[in-house]
Amino acid sequence: METKSGWPLALKYALILAFATIAINLIFYLINPKSAGGTWSFIGIIQLLISFVASIYILYAATKVRRDQDLDGVISYGKSLGFMMQMALPAALIISFYTFIFFAYINPELLVKIWETQAEQMANSGKSDEEIEHTMKMAQLFNSPAAMTFFGAIGSMFQLFIFALIASIFTKKEPVTFE
Repeated sequence: METKSGWPLALKYALILAFATIAINLIFYLINPKSAGGTWSFIGIIQLLISFVASIYILYAATKVRRDQDLDGVISYGKSLGFMMQMALPAALIISFYTFIFFAYINPELLVKIWETQAEQMANSGKSDEEIEHTMKMAQLFNSPAAMTFFGAIGSMFQLFIFALIASIFTKKEPVTFE
């Protein structure tokens, strides 16, 4: 049995996964721009659930295509997970690039709102002005668009890894052996 490389299929579905995630985020941002402020709301939870379901479904669908068309209907849990991670890497890079564009150009004032909310929460918890100022300087280092892009890529990879662990349970199909 000769197997084809999984990269062309993985890249195709990585693009679908990335652009579906971006589209969901943009649609919900347009519906309710205030939901991007980092506070939990009903709309935010719905967005999160739709993103999770869409991501898991796309990972599942791509791996099912790979299993049925390229691997003669057989794929182990490990190979399924590996193929899904082939999709996750380019998808995470595209999503993190979108994150940079979003925070740098689409809604740069969102970072300022997040910093103000953090400072307000620290002031309400009794922190001194010096502590708040020091903490905010550190937070701004990690909350710049470039840092958010880097950490967003790592976070996306981790999230997609968890989704791949789940989806691989449903795509694995061991060969039938007769004894």
